[in-house]
Amino acid sequence: MHPEWDFFIYNSEVYINNSQNISGSYDENYKGVPPGFLSLYEYNINRTGSFIYPYIEPGNADYKKRFKKDLKNLTGKRKDSAISWNAASNFGSDILTGSYKMSASITRKFLEPDATTLTGINHTSSVIKNTCRQYQTINPSFASANSTLDNLFTADVNMINIPSIFYGSEIKKGTIELNYYITGTLIATAKDERQNGQLVCTFGTGSVSGSVVGHVLYREGILFFPSSSSPASTALDANSVKYSGTSPAADNAKWIYFGCGANDGITHDATHVSASYSINFEGTTYKNTMTMFCHAEKGELNYSNNPTFKMIQHSSSIVSFSSGSYTYSDRETQLVNVASSSFYKGEDDFRKVTYISKVGVYDENDNLLMTVDLARPYKKEEDNDLTFKIKYDLL
Repeated sequence: MHPEWDFFIYNSEVYINNSQNISGSYDENYKGVPPGFLSLYEYNINRTGSFIYPYIEPGNADYKKRFKKDLKNLTGKRKDSAISWNAASNFGSDILTGSYKMSASITRKFLEPDATTLTGINHTSSVIKNTCRQYQTINPSFASANSTLDNLFTADVNMINIPSIFYGSEIKKGTIELNYYITGTLIATAKDERQNGQLVCTFGTGSVSGSVVGHVLYREGILFFPSSSSPASTALDANSVKYSGTSPAADNAKWIYFGCGANDGITHDATHVSASYSINFEGTTYKNTMTMFCHAEKGELNYSNNPTFKMIQHSSSIVSFSSGSYTYSDRETQLVNVASSSFYKGEDDFRKVTYISKVGVYDENDNLLMTVDLARPYKKEEDNDLTFKIKYDLL
């Protein structure tokens, strides 16, 4: 599966899939998470005070089974299997609690070199250098020759992190599209059209268009734009905007400023309201599936409880019956002959014919687990057999 996501960043707010950040009665977001964040559980909707939360009581039997193997982490000492376990004596009567107000969203970090330590290297961003080496086979910018990879982390780096809750196993190659807007006008676009991790500017200033302005780590969900790369530091327009807060001087739009305001913790200047950004990509999610074959053998499944299967006249005789001192019998009902004939308006010899439109899946105790709706009814006669292939997604 390849779910598609769209993030729009404007005025230091993030909008996911063009959804508005709706305020609630008690918070900025009615889902109980910060605006621009995805609520992982969506349990505490527009609530205040008493929130729903997970908990485990010390005396619960499941509590004992769940944590018996992890006592070294919980108590700081190993647990001898011969010693009896008593949750109350180890943890008292406290109840272990958690929180359902979990959320996720994209975040942007502008990483600068630390001048007080070793010069000529960005220590914070260089931690992903080993991860970049895993992409050397597809991304020529990460080649080890001539210190190409080292040169990417010698100056400022603009990094955007995407949590895996959005893309699953990895971001699908060739689906990333980044758009840079000034006052609502598109000034630049970057895509991974080569599907090798390089973000190529496909629209923008002539000197930047066609150049590699950034890189993407598909499995880690990281986009980064190194300022040591001249295309990422080249001005895209002549509009002056303060991208790094209120005190620094205004600057022109550049790829190293892309995504400003995406939960970066910076109080941006009023001039930054003219800049906006969009990030669009598709994720890759793998699902385990169970394949089942359901057989309709010859001579079976040729009776139906559908009222149209019987030839019943709409009268009081439908429910007639006969009874005696020791017997009871319903009135015999004739079945409808739906066997097709080769002649126009002709009637063929009677044959039991049914049309299978649903398949039921049962367990070993004949309990119905699920029903499967077929795309169309399938004709079933006594002298033929059918096999239905069913795929069930294991969530």
